[in-house]
Amino acid sequence: MIDRTSTRRSDERLTCMLHETANWTVTGPDNAILSEVASLHCAVEHAVEFGALGHRIVALVRGTPPVVIVFSGQIRKLIDQLFDPDDYLIGRYAAKARG
Repeated sequence: MIDRTSTRRSDERLTCMLHETANWTVTGPDNAILSEVASLHCAVEHAVEFGALGHRIVALVRGTPPVVIVFSGQIRKLIDQLFDPDDYLIGRYAAKARG
């Protein structure tokens, strides 16, 4: 029998999951694991950092059942929700990227 459980979650559900403890990976092209962290919030922070350094982020993945995959559109929404453009974190990573 085929498991048809969706790996996608609504934006509202992802917001609720931000601080839940779970193993998340930040993945790049070809499923390259760039980072492993303990929450979706941390994964979003790492995605911002890697993006500022020029890495392409493909998805954030929670590997523990049920598997959840967050692709670029929802990652962008989470970043916009979590960080003000003038936020220290964004400025710090942008400064790193500039050298």
